[in-house]
Amino acid sequence: MVSRTVNRLTHPSSTALRAALTPHARRLLDAAIDAATESRAALWAVGGPIRDTALARPIHDIDLVVNEEVTAISATVASRLDAELTLEPRFGTASVNLEGDRLDLATLRIERYHAPGALPEVTLGATIEQDLARRDFTVNAIARALTGPRAGELLDPYDGLADLAASRFAVLDDQAFEDDATRLWRSARLAAQRNLRPDRHTLDLIEDSTRWLTSISGNRLWNELELIAERGRTVRTFILLDEWGILRGTHPAFNFSDHSRRALLQHHHPLPSAILAATLLVPLPPDDATAILDRLDAPNSAREAVRGATDLMASATVTGTSPDHLELLSRTTTEARIAASWIGDSSQIQLQRQLHRWEQTRPHLSASELIRLGIPEGPELGEWLRALRRARYLGTLRNPNQARALINSQPHGTRS
Repeated sequence: MVSRTVNRLTHPSSTALRAALTPHARRLLDAAIDAATESRAALWAVGGPIRDTALARPIHDIDLVVNEEVTAISATVASRLDAELTLEPRFGTASVNLEGDRLDLATLRIERYHAPGALPEVTLGATIEQDLARRDFTVNAIARALTGPRAGELLDPYDGLADLAASRFAVLDDQAFEDDATRLWRSARLAAQRNLRPDRHTLDLIEDSTRWLTSISGNRLWNELELIAERGRTVRTFILLDEWGILRGTHPAFNFSDHSRRALLQHHHPLPSAILAATLLVPLPPDDATAILDRLDAPNSAREAVRGATDLMASATVTGTSPDHLELLSRTTTEARIAASWIGDSSQIQLQRQLHRWEQTRPHLSASELIRLGIPEGPELGEWLRALRRARYLGTLRNPNQARALINSQPHGTRS
Protein backbone atom coordinates (compact mmCIF):
# COMPACT_ATOMS: atom_id res chain seq x y z
CA MET A 1 0.00 0.00 0.00
CA VAL A 2 1.03 3.62 -0.39
CA SER A 3 2.41 5.65 2.48
CA ARG A 4 0.14 7.02 5.20
CA THR A 5 2.71 9.40 6.61
CA VAL A 6 2.22 13.15 6.92
CA ASN A 7 4.18 15.23 4.42
CA ARG A 8 6.21 18.26 5.44
CA LEU A 9 5.37 20.77 2.73
CA THR A 10 7.39 23.57 1.22
CA HIS A 11 5.31 26.70 0.62
CA PRO A 12 4.97 26.79 -3.20
CA SER A 13 6.12 30.38 -3.67
CA SER A 14 7.49 31.57 -6.99
CA THR A 15 10.99 31.49 -5.49
CA ALA A 16 10.54 27.92 -4.27
CA LEU A 17 9.15 26.93 -7.66
CA ARG A 18 12.19 28.28 -9.49
CA ALA A 19 14.52 26.57 -7.01
CA ALA A 20 12.80 23.21 -7.62
CA LEU A 21 13.27 23.43 -11.37
CA THR A 22 16.16 21.84 -13.19
CA PRO A 23 18.38 24.38 -14.99
CA HIS A 24 16.76 23.83 -18.39
CA ALA A 25 13.24 23.95 -16.93
CA ARG A 26 14.15 27.21 -15.18
CA ARG A 27 15.27 28.71 -18.48
CA LEU A 28 11.97 27.66 -20.03
CA LEU A 29 9.97 29.21 -17.20
CA ASP A 30 11.92 32.47 -17.24
CA ALA A 31 11.50 32.78 -21.00
CA ALA A 32 7.74 32.16 -20.68
CA ILE A 33 7.42 34.78 -17.93
CA ASP A 34 9.32 37.33 -20.05
CA ALA A 35 7.15 36.60 -23.10
CA ALA A 36 3.91 36.79 -21.10
CA THR A 37 4.99 40.05 -19.45
CA GLU A 38 5.80 41.59 -22.82
CA SER A 39 2.36 40.64 -24.18
CA ARG A 40 0.62 41.63 -20.91
CA ALA A 41 -0.81 38.15 -20.53
CA ALA A 42 -1.79 36.46 -17.26
CA LEU A 43 0.36 33.36 -16.84
CA TRP A 44 -0.20 30.69 -14.18
CA ALA A 45 1.86 27.70 -13.08
CA VAL A 46 -0.66 24.95 -12.42
CA GLY A 47 -0.89 21.36 -11.25
CA GLY A 48 2.27 19.28 -11.20
CA PRO A 49 4.89 22.01 -10.70
CA ILE A 50 3.01 23.51 -7.73
CA ARG A 51 2.35 20.08 -6.25
CA ASP A 52 5.97 18.98 -6.64
CA THR A 53 7.33 22.26 -5.30
CA ALA A 54 5.26 21.69 -2.15
CA LEU A 55 6.65 18.15 -1.92
CA ALA A 56 10.23 19.41 -2.50
CA ARG A 57 10.59 17.29 -5.63
CA PRO A 58 12.87 18.25 -8.54
CA ILE A 59 10.87 19.41 -11.56
CA HIS A 60 11.85 18.69 -15.17
CA ASP A 61 8.54 19.56 -16.86
CA ILE A 62 6.43 22.59 -16.09
CA ASP A 63 2.72 23.15 -16.85
CA LEU A 64 1.53 26.67 -17.49
CA VAL A 65 -1.80 28.18 -18.50
CA VAL A 66 -2.36 31.60 -20.02
CA ASN A 67 -5.39 33.77 -20.71
CA GLU A 68 -4.61 34.15 -24.42
CA GLU A 69 -3.81 31.98 -27.44
CA VAL A 70 -0.54 30.13 -26.90
CA THR A 71 1.11 30.31 -30.32
CA ALA A 72 2.87 33.67 -29.93
CA ILE A 73 4.21 33.07 -26.42
CA SER A 74 5.38 29.53 -27.10
CA ALA A 75 7.00 30.57 -30.39
CA THR A 76 8.86 33.37 -28.58
CA VAL A 77 10.11 30.95 -25.92
CA ALA A 78 11.24 28.41 -28.52
CA SER A 79 12.97 31.06 -30.63
CA ARG A 80 14.86 32.63 -27.74
CA LEU A 81 16.10 29.29 -26.41
CA ASP A 82 16.59 27.59 -29.78
CA ALA A 83 14.24 24.87 -28.51
CA GLU A 84 11.82 22.50 -30.22
CA LEU A 85 8.21 23.71 -30.53
CA THR A 86 5.11 21.52 -30.95
CA LEU A 87 1.69 23.13 -31.45
CA GLU A 88 -1.76 21.54 -31.07
CA PRO A 89 -4.14 24.28 -32.31
CA ARG A 90 -7.22 22.06 -31.89
CA PHE A 91 -6.69 21.93 -28.13
CA GLY A 92 -5.04 25.32 -27.67
CA THR A 93 -1.80 23.78 -26.38
CA ALA A 94 1.91 24.00 -27.12
CA SER A 95 5.04 22.22 -25.88
CA VAL A 96 8.57 23.57 -25.89
CA ASN A 97 11.36 21.01 -25.39
CA LEU A 98 14.83 22.01 -24.27
CA GLU A 99 17.47 19.32 -23.77
CA GLY A 100 14.94 16.80 -22.47
CA ASP A 101 12.98 19.18 -20.23
CA ARG A 102 9.60 20.42 -21.34
CA LEU A 103 7.28 23.37 -20.92
CA ASP A 104 3.59 22.69 -21.63
CA LEU A 105 1.53 25.79 -22.27
CA ALA A 106 -2.27 25.83 -22.60
CA THR A 107 -4.95 28.44 -23.00
CA LEU A 108 -7.38 28.54 -20.07
CA ARG A 109 -10.28 26.30 -21.01
CA ILE A 110 -13.42 24.39 -20.13
CA GLU A 111 -13.72 20.75 -21.23
CA ARG A 112 -16.86 18.71 -21.81
CA TYR A 113 -17.02 14.97 -22.48
CA HIS A 114 -19.92 13.81 -24.66
CA ALA A 115 -19.19 10.08 -24.33
CA PRO A 116 -17.01 7.91 -22.10
CA GLY A 117 -13.47 7.79 -23.41
CA ALA A 118 -14.05 10.43 -26.09
CA LEU A 119 -11.64 13.30 -26.42
CA PRO A 120 -13.12 16.39 -24.75
CA GLU A 121 -14.79 19.30 -26.46
CA VAL A 122 -12.60 22.26 -25.57
CA THR A 123 -13.89 25.79 -25.05
CA LEU A 124 -11.13 28.37 -24.72
CA GLY A 125 -11.37 31.62 -22.82
CA ALA A 126 -12.22 30.34 -19.33
CA THR A 127 -11.21 31.81 -15.99
CA ILE A 128 -8.48 30.19 -13.93
CA GLU A 129 -11.16 28.99 -11.50
CA GLN A 130 -13.05 27.26 -14.32
CA ASP A 131 -9.82 25.75 -15.63
CA LEU A 132 -8.94 24.27 -12.24
CA ALA A 133 -12.45 22.81 -11.89
CA ARG A 134 -11.93 20.60 -14.96
CA ARG A 135 -8.85 18.85 -13.54
CA ASP A 136 -8.62 15.33 -12.19
CA PHE A 137 -7.45 15.40 -8.56
CA THR A 138 -7.31 17.95 -5.75
CA VAL A 139 -3.52 17.95 -5.66
CA ASN A 140 -3.42 18.85 -9.37
CA ALA A 141 -5.87 21.75 -9.03
CA ILE A 142 -3.51 24.29 -7.47
CA ALA A 143 -2.16 27.34 -9.30
CA ARG A 144 0.15 30.29 -8.75
CA ALA A 145 -0.07 33.47 -10.84
CA LEU A 146 3.27 34.38 -12.37
CA THR A 147 2.27 37.47 -14.37
CA GLY A 148 -0.80 39.66 -14.79
CA PRO A 149 -3.00 41.53 -12.32
CA ARG A 150 -3.08 38.60 -9.86
CA ALA A 151 0.70 37.91 -9.95
CA GLY A 152 1.87 36.23 -6.77
CA GLU A 153 -1.56 34.85 -5.85
CA LEU A 154 -1.81 31.18 -4.83
CA LEU A 155 -5.11 29.54 -5.74
CA ASP A 156 -6.07 26.27 -3.98
CA PRO A 157 -9.88 26.01 -4.18
CA TYR A 158 -10.08 22.27 -3.44
CA ASP A 159 -7.62 22.14 -0.52
CA GLY A 160 -5.01 20.27 -2.54
CA LEU A 161 -2.22 21.43 -0.23
CA ALA A 162 -4.06 20.04 2.79
CA ASP A 163 -4.41 16.73 0.95
CA LEU A 164 -0.69 16.75 0.13
CA ALA A 165 0.13 17.38 3.79
CA ALA A 166 -2.02 14.36 4.70
CA SER A 167 -0.41 12.22 1.95
CA ARG A 168 -3.68 11.76 0.09
CA PHE A 169 -5.54 12.88 -3.01
CA ALA A 170 -9.19 13.07 -3.99
CA VAL A 171 -11.02 13.13 -7.28
CA LEU A 172 -12.74 16.42 -8.14
CA ASP A 173 -15.76 14.98 -9.95
CA ASP A 174 -17.47 11.63 -9.43
CA GLN A 175 -17.74 11.28 -13.21
CA ALA A 176 -14.04 11.88 -13.80
CA PHE A 177 -13.14 8.23 -14.50
CA GLU A 178 -16.17 7.67 -16.69
CA ASP A 179 -15.24 10.73 -18.75
CA ASP A 180 -11.61 9.68 -19.14
CA ALA A 181 -10.60 6.28 -17.79
CA THR A 182 -6.90 6.94 -18.43
CA ARG A 183 -7.22 8.80 -15.11
CA LEU A 184 -7.35 5.37 -13.48
CA TRP A 185 -3.81 4.64 -14.66
CA ARG A 186 -2.86 8.19 -13.68
CA SER A 187 -4.20 7.68 -10.17
CA ALA A 188 -1.91 4.69 -9.60
CA ARG A 189 1.05 6.59 -11.04
CA LEU A 190 0.34 9.59 -8.81
CA ALA A 191 -0.06 7.42 -5.71
CA ALA A 192 3.13 5.45 -6.35
CA GLN A 193 5.40 8.24 -7.49
CA ARG A 194 4.33 10.81 -4.90
CA ASN A 195 3.68 8.47 -1.94
CA LEU A 196 0.02 9.47 -1.77
CA ARG A 197 -3.15 7.46 -1.22
CA PRO A 198 -6.66 8.07 -2.57
CA ASP A 199 -9.25 8.94 0.04
CA ARG A 200 -11.91 6.30 0.66
CA HIS A 201 -14.45 7.81 -1.73
CA THR A 202 -11.89 8.14 -4.53
CA LEU A 203 -10.69 4.56 -4.04
CA ASP A 204 -14.30 3.32 -4.20
CA LEU A 205 -14.74 5.23 -7.46
CA ILE A 206 -11.49 3.81 -8.87
CA GLU A 207 -12.48 0.21 -8.13
CA ASP A 208 -15.99 0.79 -9.49
CA SER A 209 -14.87 2.56 -12.67
CA THR A 210 -12.51 0.02 -14.25
CA ARG A 211 -15.33 -0.99 -16.64
CA TRP A 212 -14.87 2.34 -18.40
CA LEU A 213 -11.42 1.31 -19.59
CA THR A 214 -13.07 -0.50 -22.49
CA SER A 215 -13.84 2.94 -23.95
CA ILE A 216 -10.17 3.94 -24.15
CA SER A 217 -8.16 3.37 -27.32
CA GLY A 218 -5.09 1.15 -27.19
CA ASN A 219 -2.61 3.86 -28.07
CA ARG A 220 -3.78 6.03 -25.15
CA LEU A 221 -3.31 3.09 -22.78
CA TRP A 222 0.13 2.39 -24.24
CA ASN A 223 1.00 6.03 -23.58
CA GLU A 224 0.14 5.47 -19.91
CA LEU A 225 2.49 2.48 -19.76
CA GLU A 226 5.22 4.56 -21.40
CA LEU A 227 4.82 7.26 -18.75
CA ILE A 228 5.30 4.67 -16.00
CA ALA A 229 8.40 3.36 -17.75
CA GLU A 230 9.81 6.87 -18.12
CA ARG A 231 9.21 7.93 -14.53
CA GLY A 232 10.22 4.86 -12.55
CA ARG A 233 8.73 3.28 -9.42
CA THR A 234 7.26 0.65 -11.69
CA VAL A 235 6.78 -2.03 -9.02
CA ARG A 236 4.82 0.23 -6.71
CA THR A 237 2.72 1.52 -9.62
CA PHE A 238 1.89 -1.93 -10.98
CA ILE A 239 1.07 -3.29 -7.54
CA LEU A 240 -1.62 -0.61 -7.30
CA LEU A 241 -2.79 -1.09 -10.89
CA ASP A 242 -3.22 -4.79 -10.12
CA GLU A 243 -4.71 -4.32 -6.66
CA TRP A 244 -7.28 -1.76 -7.85
CA GLY A 245 -8.37 -3.90 -10.81
CA ILE A 246 -7.07 -1.49 -13.43
CA LEU A 247 -4.95 -4.11 -15.21
CA ARG A 248 -7.90 -6.52 -15.43
CA GLY A 249 -10.08 -3.67 -16.64
CA THR A 250 -7.55 -3.03 -19.40
CA HIS A 251 -7.56 -6.73 -20.40
CA PRO A 252 -9.00 -9.67 -18.41
CA ALA A 253 -5.70 -11.62 -18.63
CA PHE A 254 -3.49 -8.71 -17.53
CA ASN A 255 -1.99 -9.15 -14.07
CA PHE A 256 1.23 -8.32 -12.27
CA SER A 257 2.87 -11.72 -11.87
CA ASP A 258 5.28 -12.65 -9.09
CA HIS A 259 7.98 -13.24 -11.73
CA SER A 260 7.54 -9.70 -13.07
CA ARG A 261 7.50 -8.22 -9.59
CA ARG A 262 10.73 -9.95 -8.58
CA ALA A 263 12.41 -8.94 -11.83
CA LEU A 264 11.45 -5.27 -11.52
CA LEU A 265 12.24 -4.98 -7.81
CA GLN A 266 15.92 -4.72 -8.74
CA HIS A 267 15.32 -1.92 -11.25
CA HIS A 268 13.73 1.22 -9.78
CA HIS A 269 15.08 3.58 -12.40
CA PRO A 270 13.25 4.66 -15.57
CA LEU A 271 13.56 2.14 -18.40
CA PRO A 272 12.56 1.72 -22.04
CA SER A 273 8.90 0.84 -22.44
CA ALA A 274 9.73 -2.23 -24.57
CA ILE A 275 11.74 -3.71 -21.69
CA LEU A 276 8.90 -3.00 -19.27
CA ALA A 277 6.35 -4.60 -21.61
CA ALA A 278 8.46 -7.73 -22.02
CA THR A 279 9.12 -8.03 -18.29
CA LEU A 280 5.40 -7.74 -17.60
CA LEU A 281 4.12 -10.03 -20.35
CA VAL A 282 6.66 -12.83 -20.89
CA PRO A 283 5.68 -14.60 -17.63
CA LEU A 284 2.06 -14.75 -18.88
CA PRO A 285 0.74 -17.40 -21.31
CA PRO A 286 1.85 -16.46 -24.86
CA ASP A 287 -1.70 -16.08 -26.19
CA ASP A 288 -2.56 -13.75 -23.31
CA ALA A 289 0.59 -11.72 -23.88
CA THR A 290 -0.28 -11.30 -27.56
CA ALA A 291 -3.84 -10.28 -26.74
CA ILE A 292 -2.63 -7.67 -24.24
CA LEU A 293 -0.16 -6.26 -26.77
CA ASP A 294 -3.03 -5.98 -29.25
CA ARG A 295 -5.24 -4.29 -26.65
CA LEU A 296 -2.50 -1.75 -25.92
CA ASP A 297 -1.86 -1.21 -29.64
CA ALA A 298 1.78 -1.78 -28.70
CA PRO A 299 4.49 -0.72 -31.17
CA ASN A 300 6.67 -3.23 -33.00
CA SER A 301 9.58 -2.61 -30.63
CA ALA A 302 7.52 -3.95 -27.72
CA ARG A 303 6.21 -6.90 -29.71
CA GLU A 304 9.74 -7.84 -30.78
CA ALA A 305 10.94 -7.56 -27.19
CA VAL A 306 8.17 -9.86 -25.93
CA ARG A 307 8.67 -12.35 -28.76
CA GLY A 308 12.45 -12.39 -28.38
CA ALA A 309 12.40 -12.65 -24.59
CA THR A 310 9.91 -15.53 -24.87
CA ASP A 311 12.28 -17.36 -27.25
CA LEU A 312 15.22 -16.74 -24.95
CA MET A 313 13.34 -18.03 -21.91
CA ALA A 314 12.34 -21.20 -23.78
CA SER A 315 15.87 -21.74 -25.10
CA ALA A 316 17.43 -21.48 -21.64
CA THR A 317 15.96 -24.89 -20.81
CA VAL A 318 17.74 -26.52 -23.77
CA THR A 319 21.03 -28.24 -22.94
CA GLY A 320 23.88 -27.68 -25.38
CA THR A 321 22.35 -25.01 -27.59
CA SER A 322 23.61 -25.49 -31.15
CA PRO A 323 25.24 -22.79 -33.27
CA ASP A 324 22.26 -22.93 -35.63
CA HIS A 325 19.88 -22.19 -32.76
CA LEU A 326 22.16 -19.46 -31.44
CA GLU A 327 22.11 -17.90 -34.89
CA LEU A 328 18.31 -17.71 -34.68
CA LEU A 329 18.51 -16.16 -31.21
CA SER A 330 21.00 -13.57 -32.45
CA ARG A 331 18.03 -11.80 -34.06
CA THR A 332 16.58 -10.97 -30.63
CA THR A 333 16.72 -7.30 -29.64
CA THR A 334 18.70 -5.79 -26.80
CA GLU A 335 15.41 -5.07 -24.98
CA ALA A 336 14.40 -8.74 -25.25
CA ARG A 337 17.72 -9.89 -23.82
CA ILE A 338 17.56 -7.48 -20.91
CA ALA A 339 14.01 -8.53 -20.02
CA ALA A 340 14.87 -12.23 -20.26
CA SER A 341 17.95 -11.75 -18.08
CA TRP A 342 15.81 -10.02 -15.45
CA ILE A 343 13.12 -12.70 -15.47
CA GLY A 344 15.31 -15.76 -15.92
CA ASP A 345 17.64 -17.63 -13.61
CA SER A 346 21.28 -18.73 -13.96
CA SER A 347 20.45 -20.83 -17.03
CA GLN A 348 19.35 -17.66 -18.83
CA ILE A 349 22.61 -15.95 -17.91
CA GLN A 350 24.54 -18.94 -19.26
CA LEU A 351 22.52 -18.95 -22.48
CA GLN A 352 23.18 -15.28 -23.09
CA ARG A 353 26.89 -15.82 -22.48
CA GLN A 354 26.83 -18.53 -25.16
CA LEU A 355 24.89 -16.22 -27.46
CA HIS A 356 27.39 -13.40 -26.92
CA ARG A 357 30.29 -15.76 -27.60
CA TRP A 358 28.61 -16.97 -30.80
CA GLU A 359 28.08 -13.40 -31.98
CA GLN A 360 31.72 -12.57 -31.30
CA THR A 361 32.97 -15.67 -33.16
CA ARG A 362 34.39 -15.06 -36.63
CA PRO A 363 35.80 -17.63 -39.09
CA HIS A 364 39.55 -18.03 -38.91
CA LEU A 365 39.70 -17.08 -42.61
CA SER A 366 38.02 -14.17 -44.38
CA ALA A 367 36.09 -14.37 -47.65
CA SER A 368 39.02 -12.93 -49.59
CA GLU A 369 41.38 -15.55 -48.15
CA LEU A 370 38.97 -18.34 -49.09
CA ILE A 371 38.79 -17.03 -52.65
CA ARG A 372 42.60 -17.03 -52.85
CA LEU A 373 42.49 -20.68 -51.73
CA GLY A 374 40.25 -21.50 -54.70
CA ILE A 375 36.75 -21.27 -53.22
CA PRO A 376 34.51 -19.65 -55.87
CA GLU A 377 32.35 -16.67 -55.05
CA GLY A 378 28.68 -17.49 -54.54
CA PRO A 379 26.69 -19.87 -52.30
CA GLU A 380 29.64 -22.20 -51.73
CA LEU A 381 31.71 -19.34 -50.31
CA GLY A 382 28.94 -18.52 -47.87
CA GLU A 383 28.66 -22.16 -46.83
CA TRP A 384 32.39 -22.33 -46.12
CA LEU A 385 32.30 -19.15 -44.04
CA ARG A 386 29.41 -20.51 -41.96
CA ALA A 387 31.13 -23.88 -41.55
CA LEU A 388 34.41 -22.31 -40.44
CA ARG A 389 32.61 -20.04 -37.97
CA ARG A 390 30.71 -23.02 -36.55
CA ALA A 391 33.90 -25.06 -36.27
CA ARG A 392 35.73 -22.26 -34.47
CA TYR A 393 32.84 -21.84 -31.98
CA LEU A 394 32.75 -25.60 -31.29
CA GLY A 395 36.54 -25.75 -31.00
CA THR A 396 37.08 -28.28 -33.79
CA LEU A 397 39.25 -25.72 -35.63
CA ARG A 398 41.62 -23.82 -33.40
CA ASN A 399 43.67 -21.64 -35.76
CA PRO A 400 43.95 -20.42 -39.38
CA ASN A 401 46.42 -23.14 -40.34
CA GLN A 402 43.93 -25.85 -39.42
CA ALA A 403 41.27 -24.01 -41.44
CA ARG A 404 43.58 -23.85 -44.49
CA ALA A 405 44.45 -27.52 -44.15
CA LEU A 406 40.76 -28.43 -44.14
CA ILE A 407 40.12 -26.41 -47.28
CA ASN A 408 43.19 -27.76 -49.07
CA SER A 409 42.04 -31.29 -48.31
CA GLN A 410 38.95 -30.67 -50.42
CA PRO A 411 38.85 -30.32 -54.22
CA HIS A 412 38.61 -26.69 -55.26
CA GLY A 413 35.12 -25.59 -56.18
CA THR A 414 33.40 -28.29 -54.17
CA ARG A 415 32.67 -28.97 -50.53
CA SER A 416 31.87 -32.37 -49.11
